[in-house]
Amino acid sequence: MSEVRILPGAPELTNISMTIELNSDKQPYVKIASPKFEEAYKFDRTFDLTDLILFTKGQPYGHFKDLREKAPVYFHETGPEDNEPGFWVLTSYKDIEYVSKNQQIFSSQLAGGTSLTHGFERPENDLLYRSTMDHMLSLDGMLHLNIRNPHMTFFNPKYVENLKKKVSMKVDNLLDAIAPLGKCNLVDAVSAELPLFTLCEMLGVPEPDRPKIIEWMKLLEMAQLLAATQSMENRGERFSEEQEAHAPDPALIEAFNKMVEEMFDYGRSILLSRRKDPKEDLLSVIANLEVEGDKLPNEYLDGSWLLIIFAGNDTTRNSISGTMNLLSENPTQKELVMNNKDLLPNMVNESIRMVSPVIYMRRTTKEETKIRDQMIGPNEKVTLWYGAANRDPEIFKNPDVFDITRDNAKKHLAFGYGRHLCLGKHVANMQLEVVYQKIFERFPDMVQDGEMVITPNNFVNAIQELPVKFTPK
Repeated sequence: MSEVRILPGAPELTNISMTIELNSDKQPYVKIASPKFEEAYKFDRTFDLTDLILFTKGQPYGHFKDLREKAPVYFHETGPEDNEPGFWVLTSYKDIEYVSKNQQIFSSQLAGGTSLTHGFERPENDLLYRSTMDHMLSLDGMLHLNIRNPHMTFFNPKYVENLKKKVSMKVDNLLDAIAPLGKCNLVDAVSAELPLFTLCEMLGVPEPDRPKIIEWMKLLEMAQLLAATQSMENRGERFSEEQEAHAPDPALIEAFNKMVEEMFDYGRSILLSRRKDPKEDLLSVIANLEVEGDKLPNEYLDGSWLLIIFAGNDTTRNSISGTMNLLSENPTQKELVMNNKDLLPNMVNESIRMVSPVIYMRRTTKEETKIRDQMIGPNEKVTLWYGAANRDPEIFKNPDVFDITRDNAKKHLAFGYGRHLCLGKHVANMQLEVVYQKIFERFPDMVQDGEMVITPNNFVNAIQELPVKFTPK
């Protein structure tokens, strides 16, 4: 199958047809280089940021702290199963901010903006692998802006305010459903349902089709684990006890592969239908995007579809669940906001800072550069760990403390920074404000009631279960 690839080192052209080509080779966009310069910071690492199981215990904030203090620009080797060199790890707020706003040096386009590596054997389903790269998070400059800017109508304050009325009604319906129960898994009952509804309203997805997307989201969050499991099995490696405990059932792998095909078939079908018959929705905007008169190729429709349903659902979903976990662990903070609803917007910012639902993004250097005392050569991977930045004591006093009165909570980098700042930031904040305002009103005693379960995933903080209890109504 041919693949759409961004040309290595492509200039910032506005004509998409001049910056993409079809290749059938299996190589990543550019050949990733090993460190050209000696490491400036020495650090005896006892953990592995590519270990998905590590993240089932939450983000490794203690390890981030050690790196930030001892090796703020650290080269993380990968295992022998990965044929690409490792990646530089940034854990300081200011370093991540600096890289994020200098895309002329640190590119999303050279080798993608989301994957730590393209160097493992290719997953069986090429479509999913390719689509993780064929979208605007893996573009730079004007090409990125020309694809991003048409989306903006659906994220302006007026649109978000009108959307808020629908979100409010949906939250009422979700809380009505759980009211007589006295307990539920908040993820299934509320956290997964609300962002799905909001996104589908914006996209224009028909009501009968919406339940499919929730199932797709659950399986997409497991994509990393499924790929890693298949990779280990293909190499004949034995699982550790922890890996065995999290290893997916073979039937789940089969269901996943079927889901991927179904998800992209549906996305392609609905986007192509919007080309023929545009409506007043975000799907029509994506389907009819043009750059210098050319519509996006089908491969970029696949990538845009994956990006919008994953980014639009996943971060808000995990922020809703993560906020309940924080409120349950910090009852005095909950009491503060219950007694003063004016604190709610700042509580949302502080919750997102603490949860940091997107764990990292990745850039590739275009040229020799320097971060702090570390020289870095061209075509080397640089990774931005947002959870580490959001706990940087240089920016946030007592960063591990959940403080809803924090005066700079909204400085968090959980939505990224610079030109790749998340489009859905204001929509996400709005949903969190609405859902917690209504939870406080209807279920003031709602509290976590059991262990939080997190999917093995080092890209998003994927909360799978959050049991809660409350007085039935």
